[in-house]
Amino acid sequence: MKMLLPALAITLVALVLIWPQIGRNTADIPVIEAPASLEDVDTLRMANPRFVGLDETDRPFEIVAESATQVGENGHAVELERPQADMINEDGTWVSLNAREGVWFKDASVVNLYGGVSLFHDAGHQLVTEEAMIDMGPGNVFSELPTEGQSPGGTIKGEGMQSLDRGARIIFTGHATAVLYSTGSGE
Repeated sequence: MKMLLPALAITLVALVLIWPQIGRNTADIPVIEAPASLEDVDTLRMANPRFVGLDETDRPFEIVAESATQVGENGHAVELERPQADMINEDGTWVSLNAREGVWFKDASVVNLYGGVSLFHDAGHQLVTEEAMIDMGPGNVFSELPTEGQSPGGTIKGEGMQSLDRGARIIFTGHATAVLYSTGSGE
């Protein structure tokens, strides 16, 4: 018994270590090939990219998308599908933008958004336009197309808009119409 139990234990350990090597056939391992088109061969494309950085005053920003495709050989521009940009202000508030598509010009820290652009500020403000340009450095957003906005204080429509200092100031350009809600306090 003194010899049988240690010999059985050694045999079991050796069997556990050797067994995976016996009868190993790499042909049994399934290989899943991702579908690739001829267009994909010459381009760099990434699924679910996440770009994180700091602006000129070290405030964080993040850009996420469903996919990113490098434009041209130098890679200075990146096409984004379903992009979303998030920025945090010095006071801890945040601003978020999203759209159907966009182009990020990395060298200039500029993102052009197209197709149903929405801007949200955590104070309850929302702006909607068809196209916008984000200057990621100072956190400014510009649109020269009709823009609609709403907040707890009312609604506004303008021929364009400028969101400056990461949403701290919003200017509606051109002809603008505002509807302000009463607070009901009689002031």
